[in-house]
Amino acid sequence: MKRILLIYIFFFLVIVSPKITLGQSIDEIDERYNKDYEALKPPSDSSSVRTDYVFEQTALSTMQTTKLLKLIYEQNREMLSRYDGVLDKFDEIIRQNNEIIKLLSKDVSKDESKR
Repeated sequence: MKRILLIYIFFFLVIVSPKITLGQSIDEIDERYNKDYEALKPPSDSSSVRTDYVFEQTALSTMQTTKLLKLIYEQNREMLSRYDGVLDKFDEIIRQNNEIIKLLSKDVSKDESKR
């Protein structure tokens, strides 16, 4: 029974888990953020122009953090729903195994009574 459980867990980790991360890539988000962050910096030759760029970078960082937290939340929610599906399948397998055990034990008791 433990071997079957390990096989199912392995199946889930190898086959199902990579599909969970479909959607927006964190690398894409990071690349876009870095471009936007660097674009906010003023040219080095004009020291008095756009001195508030630090506030814009802070706002951009806050927005980026919110995006990443939302992405993580969505991925976790999807993963939990998939886990629920897997748990339902495990429950079904356990129920089927119990039925098989009952049927096999009935056959064994019939064979013993014939002797």
